[in-house]
Amino acid sequence: MSSQSLVRPGLTTPCAGSLPAIKLRLRMKVPKLTANDVRRARILYYEAIASELYEGGFVNAAYLLLHLIEYEDANVGRTSYAAVESRRLRNSEKLLNYLGGTLAAAESCKSDQQYDREVSELLAIARELEPDHEKRWLARQFYMIALDRCVDCDPTTRVKIQSLVRYYFAKFQIDRKRHLEAMTLLEQADAEMESQCGATEDWKTLKEDGETLSIAINTLLFVCNRNLAEETKESAAWIAEQYIRDAHKAALKTFKTSIMAESYQAYGDFLSRKGSHQEALEMYRNGLQQAELDGEMQDLACSVGLALAISYHKLGQMVKSDAMLRRVDRMTKSTEHSLYRGHYYLTSATLRQEDAKADPVQMDQLMSQLRLAANIFEHFGRMDKSLEARCLEGLLRAEPMFKEYISQLPSAISTSEDALYRVIDQVGF
Repeated sequence: MSSQSLVRPGLTTPCAGSLPAIKLRLRMKVPKLTANDVRRARILYYEAIASELYEGGFVNAAYLLLHLIEYEDANVGRTSYAAVESRRLRNSEKLLNYLGGTLAAAESCKSDQQYDREVSELLAIARELEPDHEKRWLARQFYMIALDRCVDCDPTTRVKIQSLVRYYFAKFQIDRKRHLEAMTLLEQADAEMESQCGATEDWKTLKEDGETLSIAINTLLFVCNRNLAEETKESAAWIAEQYIRDAHKAALKTFKTSIMAESYQAYGDFLSRKGSHQEALEMYRNGLQQAELDGEMQDLACSVGLALAISYHKLGQMVKSDAMLRRVDRMTKSTEHSLYRGHYYLTSATLRQEDAKADPVQMDQLMSQLRLAANIFEHFGRMDKSLEARCLEGLLRAEPMFKEYISQLPSAISTSEDALYRVIDQVGF
């Protein structure tokens, strides 16, 4: 049985084979099952549960249970660990009891044409199984079954229940790093909800303090597109740009200051890399505004502030760049050894190095900041940034001797190699 063969089985599609065949196979062992029969191992427990479902009129549930056991046996490799094997569906009495009851409830709802409740039962099964890493394959099957069963729901409620299933299925896919599949589910849900013309404002997720479903869906859409943009950053630029645009569109729909601030910065960073510094500047301004509105995102506010300073500098607006650096200085001064204090020191030194060359006092202060930045980055394990700070310090220290080096180099080359080496030693290289 291939991994693709078990798609929406049992409760939603007819099973191949004859229904009486399973009844005959199960009932050949004992004429009527009792608790004692099971305890005496006169029949396998999963067959007892399947027989119980069948005898109770839950034929599709019985078939689904057996199909799932067959699928696990064929596709989930066996181990030599008894504890792991005991948790297989065919061996786990706890799981079989749970599925026996919930599948019977789901099929009862279907028989009574209470399709919304049927989908809710199936979704609950998927969510219950999801935390168990070994049973995620089973959770996925129930998400697919639940999504498929939405087809029979009443048109007035179908969009709500189907969007809810897609939201939780997408969360499941994101946890498994399947961002494209999750994005497809979320885009479908978002499009259908938008078609309801404002009737979705009171739709919530299933948590006790559940947030608005539309906001929750767009929050996940932002996450998917952001991660896909990161994954495709080495691909053609237009691919990453599309994901960044879609992430930003979703972020604005969430109305969450933290997400909007993060999105504005990501979009600004992309535009800056393209050389579109004026457009990047607008993104950074909006990002800083949202970060400050949030009130609890000092790190992000500092990051966006430094990006603003760099953009102003690249556009030749030195006064504004310097003003933004002073603003970030005030924001980070109370946390002298924080990571973003280190970023401030490095960015400030990078942007102010030309002005500092004419002022020895200012240059000494800049060197001190670079050493502090290097130490801070080392403390936080950011060796790349620490190296950047130390290299900049070394270049600035050596620069005044470059002219002397250049003036002595021609005569040194024209005489001998020993003279050339003496010049290099003298200058300090």
